[in-house]
Amino acid sequence: MSLMLPPPEHRGQTQTLQLYVLIRACELLGALLFLPALPWWQPTLWFVLVAAAGSWGFWRVRQPAFKRLPKAQRRAIYRRYVWQSSVAVGSAGFLLYVPGNHNLHALLGLYMTMAAGLVAMWGVRDLQRSAVAVCLIMSPMVLRFLYDGVMGPRPMMVVLAGCGALLGVIIVYTATVQARRMEQEAVLRRQAERAADTMAELSLAKSRFFAAVSHDLRQPVHAIGLYLELLTQARMLHDDPDARRSVEGIRQSWVALDTLLSQVLDLTRMDAGTLRANLSALELAPLMRAVVMQHSAAAESAGVRVIALLKDEQPRHVFADELMLRRLLGNLVDNAIKFSRPGQRVLLTLRPGEQCWHMQVRDCGPGIAPELHESVFEEFVQLDNQARDRAQGYGLGLAISRRFAQLMLGQLTLRSAPGRGSCFTLSLPRASAPVAATALHVDGANAPPSADTGMDLARRDILLVEDDPLVADAMCQLLGRWGQTVRHVATAHDAWAARDFGQLAICDVRLPGGGNGFDLALQLRALGKQVVLISGETDAALKTRAAAANLRLLTKPVSGVQMLAMLRGG
Repeated sequence: MSLMLPPPEHRGQTQTLQLYVLIRACELLGALLFLPALPWWQPTLWFVLVAAAGSWGFWRVRQPAFKRLPKAQRRAIYRRYVWQSSVAVGSAGFLLYVPGNHNLHALLGLYMTMAAGLVAMWGVRDLQRSAVAVCLIMSPMVLRFLYDGVMGPRPMMVVLAGCGALLGVIIVYTATVQARRMEQEAVLRRQAERAADTMAELSLAKSRFFAAVSHDLRQPVHAIGLYLELLTQARMLHDDPDARRSVEGIRQSWVALDTLLSQVLDLTRMDAGTLRANLSALELAPLMRAVVMQHSAAAESAGVRVIALLKDEQPRHVFADELMLRRLLGNLVDNAIKFSRPGQRVLLTLRPGEQCWHMQVRDCGPGIAPELHESVFEEFVQLDNQARDRAQGYGLGLAISRRFAQLMLGQLTLRSAPGRGSCFTLSLPRASAPVAATALHVDGANAPPSADTGMDLARRDILLVEDDPLVADAMCQLLGRWGQTVRHVATAHDAWAARDFGQLAICDVRLPGGGNGFDLALQLRALGKQVVLISGETDAALKTRAAAANLRLLTKPVSGVQMLAMLRGG
């Protein structure tokens, strides 16, 4: 039997040779089935007709000239081919008709119905082609059955003719319904794809925007922190309680703004793919103890004890980015302190795994229901902060922490239940041996302004290379208050012209006019000058490059505490 499958030109591809051979084989089998009951020339003629029509279409649509034709012209040629093939197949109603043999009548009817159905479904996107093809296939058989039934007279043949006509109508109707459904689905799919593409483009554009302007966003925050340091040290504050209260309010707002800005920029840079982990072998015990010490003041203020349960064994190392790991553990400890009541404890433990180390932060807080475990790692989700109390954060810490864990090829999981506290587990791959420290980076990390006057600093001449006038003015005032002599220049050209001034140079990385503060720092250091880089950019490439060049790097916003530490470490 002929499968009557035309080359799928409407799908943009060509009928394969294997399918062509299969169709011809089925047609030959159909002719052989009727050969014993008919004169030899009838099945032979039918096979020659359908094979010739199918072969012509197979050859025609594979020609390069056909593929270069306009779409409308290709469609018209393809329709003619299908209709010619349908006429050839439909001729079976006369050439393969065996009078008086109801078994072969049933076989012929089944074959014609299958052929019509296959053609209708194959060309469902072209209803005109399908409807005409079904009529050309079914009509000869229906007419022959009707003629034989009326002229016979054979009532059964009339019934078969009616059934054949009804089947043809059902096939065309089914193809019409299917075509409409497919068209609706295609429209909805295209709309969904366009909407998804638009959302993806907007999200990526947003992320790229924030990643690109992170330097400019950090500049005013950096300037505010430096001016606040000057206000904190102003003498009039010692005699004015209202002024001290106002400055403290400004300080808290600055810390909150710095925290939120850092978290949002971290998320957008991770979404944009611009944040990379600088993995190296790190020893865990000293780092975890440092995190505990860092949060000791906050824990004491909250009446909570933070304890690191670390056994004095051989060194334990993981592959991690030191800054990311410090911030990740710091976020977990900070969360644990916030959700612990006075008198409770927060525990840091370290457990071995097969190929990794498990760092755990446990608290005795209210706990989290199992169905909410994944929700806490989503951005801006805070389960017990419906009033949006800023003191409880912004719901970004855990989202950033999980992203950090993934960037370091690890995972962050939660085990918790209501009333039983929470245990966050960070798993990172083991490192077999430590490597030498690779960074001298100092992170901004929300260090608050300090009342330290810096009067113990040795007096030095400092060359400040900074293009932002507000930042430059605040740094000049602050350094001047600490007894330093500062010469400010805004461009790399002016800095090189003043290269003989001072023993220390503080260089912004991004300078106007295409100037490169990194290259300038290397040139100034070659003259024997101490150099410190400062930048609002936070990408790992800059940190790695600074570490490789053995240059100290400060990331904006930089607090007065950090500036003092840098000058004292000189």
